[in-house]
Amino acid sequence: MSEVTSWIEQALAASRSDECVVVVRDTTEANLRWAVNALTTNGQMHHRTATVIALRHGDGAGHAGVVRGPLASADDLLELTRQADQAALAAPADPDAMPLPDPVVDPGYEAGPEPTSIEVFADLAQALGRAFVDARARGDELFGFAEHHSTTVWLATSTGARRRAVEPMGRLELNAKHADRIGSAWVGCATVDFSDVDGDALYAEARQRLAWSETRLELPPGRYETILPPSAVADLMIYA
Repeated sequence: MSEVTSWIEQALAASRSDECVVVVRDTTEANLRWAVNALTTNGQMHHRTATVIALRHGDGAGHAGVVRGPLASADDLLELTRQADQAALAAPADPDAMPLPDPVVDPGYEAGPEPTSIEVFADLAQALGRAFVDARARGDELFGFAEHHSTTVWLATSTGARRRAVEPMGRLELNAKHADRIGSAWVGCATVDFSDVDGDALYAEARQRLAWSETRLELPPGRYETILPPSAVADLMIYA
């Protein structure tokens, strides 16, 4: 049993509500940032949070108390559980309350977190180095960032559910500019672990798009058709 799942079992045992749900999220993040053909910052972060949902049944309806906070020790989770129990006692009746579903137990529930690290950018950093050298020789400038998150989520209930999932997510954005700042091109991609990210190919695509901007037409103010690359359209659709 991992440290986190041990804390969860203590919290469920300590709850004084009719039912209890505990969700813990453990996230590590690594990032690289660059500007004017040079790395500017890189770092690695770690944070862990817990959400406790205390459920009380009575008056023909359910009452729920929900508390969320940072998690560094078993005592932190016990305190969040105590607060959730108190919140459930004061919570109004919820006519939409439903019983917890039948419990499911994941085989790997008791495993620890799966973190990321700055090493996930090892191949990308080499490609960026080559791109910076080439961009300087061309008189262009590169800006951008890469980030990778790995979040492990545990969910446990007083009725016996024990679930665990790992959520990896990464993205990269590269902007290439002419030194006069008139021409500019962008490329980006999403990834799970950066093993499928070809930094050389992304730079070649940005360089090609930047070359397109060298053909310029002076147009009066007005409405014009704008053609966006597929990756830019996909990003806009997220907000839509």
